[in-house]
Amino acid sequence: MSTNEMFSFMDILILGCGGYLFYAWYLLKFRGEVKKGILIPSGNSSKCKDLPAYQKFMSPRLLIFALSAVFAGGLGLYSDYVKPLNNYVYLGFTGIFLVVLVWFTSEARKGERNYFS
Repeated sequence: MSTNEMFSFMDILILGCGGYLFYAWYLLKFRGEVKKGILIPSGNSSKCKDLPAYQKFMSPRLLIFALSAVFAGGLGLYSDYVKPLNNYVYLGFTGIFLVVLVWFTSEARKGERNYFS
């Protein structure tokens, strides 16, 4: 597998994960369902102490994470198949996505600690 194919595959995965994150955001925001594995990193299956407060806490964070994933994956695919972008721009947006990933993980753990028993 060449480097270009590897980056294309990674971009497809990031874009697909972004779509799934939007689905998880929709379930949390409008149906009050918490997706285990995304929003509860340790897999704690206990009940939420205060679901409306948890929704208010996690919904914007999950939306930011979903937008960054879709944007990074879409920009990568655009760069791979439509018009090549400067490598620094591509890697910069991928780096921003990774920073948002680390931030979201810490926020999800904080939400788990505060709102789940």
